[in-house]
Amino acid sequence: MGKYFDEFSIGEKFETIGRTVTETDVVIFSTLTGAYNPMFLNEEYGKKTIFKGRIAPGMLTLSLAAALIYQLGLLDRTLIALLGVDGVRFPAAVKLGDTIRLVAEVFEKKDIGKKDRGIIVIHGTCINQRGESVLEAKWSFLMMRK
Repeated sequence: MGKYFDEFSIGEKFETIGRTVTETDVVIFSTLTGAYNPMFLNEEYGKKTIFKGRIAPGMLTLSLAAALIYQLGLLDRTLIALLGVDGVRFPAAVKLGDTIRLVAEVFEKKDIGKKDRGIIVIHGTCINQRGESVLEAKWSFLMMRK
């Protein structure tokens, strides 16, 4: 069962397990979204870029980060809605075969004057296996109160 709005504390931290980004992930995501950039799908093209090989789409990284938040179980049965994602930054590329994990911190709690709900803002940093930050973002969730 997830946590209610009342049970979160500002500064509280959570860390997910790792998730390896595969070629299958990139091909399916690119096909589904129409993101046919050769940096994602063409190894020979990728070798000629500053990345020296193919990379994952940034939006795939953002999607995987969101999935990692959900896998923590904090939002199970207590999440009403995802309200927005702010301050998204990609400080480094995710390469095929990289394993990312999310370090999440409760950044803000917003009491909106409702007895049954409030807003939790989670700041997340995705880190690869080399300890490099590959994504920074803040997710705002409308959560049930206890």
